[in-house]
Amino acid sequence: MGGRALKSTYTRRYEKKEYLKLTSEVLRKIRRFFYRAEIPRYYHTKESFGDMDVLVSMKDYSGDIREFITTQFKPNEIFHNGNCWSFDYKEFQIDFITTSEEHFDSYLTYLSFNDLGNYVGRLAHYMGGRYGSEGFWVTYYYKDTKNKIMISKEQEKIYEFLGLDFNRWLKGFDTLEEIFQFISESPYFNWTKFQLEELNRINRERNLKRVSYMSFLDWIDNNVSDDEHKYEHNLSDIELYKRIDDFFPEANLFDEIARIEYEVSKSKYAAILFNGRHVIDKFGLEGKELGQAMSGFKEYINDQFGDFNETTIKFGTENMLEEFDYYYNGKCVIG
Repeated sequence: MGGRALKSTYTRRYEKKEYLKLTSEVLRKIRRFFYRAEIPRYYHTKESFGDMDVLVSMKDYSGDIREFITTQFKPNEIFHNGNCWSFDYKEFQIDFITTSEEHFDSYLTYLSFNDLGNYVGRLAHYMGGRYGSEGFWVTYYYKDTKNKIMISKEQEKIYEFLGLDFNRWLKGFDTLEEIFQFISESPYFNWTKFQLEELNRINRERNLKRVSYMSFLDWIDNNVSDDEHKYEHNLSDIELYKRIDDFFPEANLFDEIARIEYEVSKSKYAAILFNGRHVIDKFGLEGKELGQAMSGFKEYINDQFGDFNETTIKFGTENMLEEFDYYYNGKCVIG
């Protein structure tokens, strides 16, 4: 995923013929042990490669990944970051990316064709959603909580919603410029939203290091930095959500929003009725002892009565304190 993860081992770029030979060898080694392993697609005329992404499904595999890599490839260096294990093999960087079978196809689409998944993600963000390795979702903020609502993993439908032709994606692209042209053909494309100053700090710093993203910005400047490629809307978040809900009714977006608001409000109300301050005032517990007692009490309530928040709302402050007294001191039980 960039070819720069290994700092202590020599690696080099591979020409296409050499790369294709290595992909066959690497996949043979991996597919003997894993349910699925695939290499994301790339544009047809790509001549050289700085690394090899290998996406692996963890279905039915419970072994140690580092041990597997060490045994099968005997690298000089392994760098682990999240679900990606980068290592050297025959002077080349391999990025071994693990995911669940549930997310495998979405992840494979997202990683294909250089930074195209990144561009689709920017487009989705402008249209009220999020797009990434797990598919298309909405991030809903409510009362200081951040909530993820999955909308769809159907890539063709996601692309259609964003004004992109997935059949064109399936045919592949000959050049990097064709990938740039493809994303710019969405009626919702706004070239200003891809500029570095529009990105958050993490994405800005990451994309600054990506040659293909900087090439995309140059291509934008020379080809589509005009009003015809500057889609703008004045829709509120709720109006954008309505568009998403209309297109993906199976996701029940507004039902999920209502459920989230209910759960968050329930949690906050329960915290008012019973919290650490009540326990401090009545039982004098503090610090580590208080934390352990509260954690254990929540587990006890969940086990004995069901959901902690619902139980707190049903019982009220005094009854919860009595039940805490029973749990902590063994004195009484709510009748």
